[in-house]
Amino acid sequence: LLLTARRFPSAWGVGLPDLASRLKAAATVEIHEPDDLLLAGVITKLFADRQIEVEPHVVQYLVRRIERSLATAMRVVERLDRTALERKTPITRALAAETVSAMDEGQGEFEI
Repeated sequence: LLLTARRFPSAWGVGLPDLASRLKAAATVEIHEPDDLLLAGVITKLFADRQIEVEPHVVQYLVRRIERSLATAMRVVERLDRTALERKTPITRALAAETVSAMDEGQGEFEI
C-alpha cells in the first residue's frame, strides 16, 4: 500500500488507535527537491521528447535559475518551445533568460 501526503502520518491527527499504530509503524520517505544533476537531466529529456536540441550551457542556465520542480521545468520547456517556433529561432541562452525573467515577473502565461 502506497500513501502520499504533504505531511507525515504523525501529523494527520488520526483518532483510531489501531490505525494510528499502523501508520506509525509504516516506513516513510521524504522526497526532496531535485538536485542540479537530476534537474538538468529532466530538462534535457523534456527537450529531447520534443525533438529539440539545446546546448548544454542553456540547460545549465535554466537549472541555476528556475524553481526546482518538475512542473516548472515542464512549463519552461513548453514556453521556450512555443516561443522558438513562433520566432523561428533556435532556443538560446538569451531566449532562456527572457523566459525566466518573464516567469520571475509573474507575467501570467509568461508572455514575451
